[in-house]
Amino acid sequence: MPIYASLNAGERVVTEGSFLLRAESLKLNPGQLTASAAQPATKQNSFKLRQGVPARITFVRKVESGCGTEVVLADYNIKRELPFNRAVTVEFTPTKAGEFKFACGMDMLRGKIIVQR
Repeated sequence: MPIYASLNAGERVVTEGSFLLRAESLKLNPGQLTASAAQPATKQNSFKLRQGVPARITFVRKVESGCGTEVVLADYNIKRELPFNRAVTVEFTPTKAGEFKFACGMDMLRGKIIVQR
């Protein structure tokens, strides 16, 4: 995959196993958890939805092993398996405004949904 920005010549890059590397790093330093921790579940770590408007969110797991084999939106009582390299679309209608978490099944990789009125 070509890289066009954000790296300098000679910098080392993890190209395989980055999911496992990130999970181990989070175990050692949980304070680094931010919305960006959800990378394996979705390329976008947080996003905005409108209250009362039906939503469709598509997740694609790009790493074969690790805890990203499912996605959980606990506030919406949604839990879906994420088969490797297959798109899984979750559909729901946000009924109240606020911030709601989504995570992997082990709650290590996280993102958030911001529902606005």
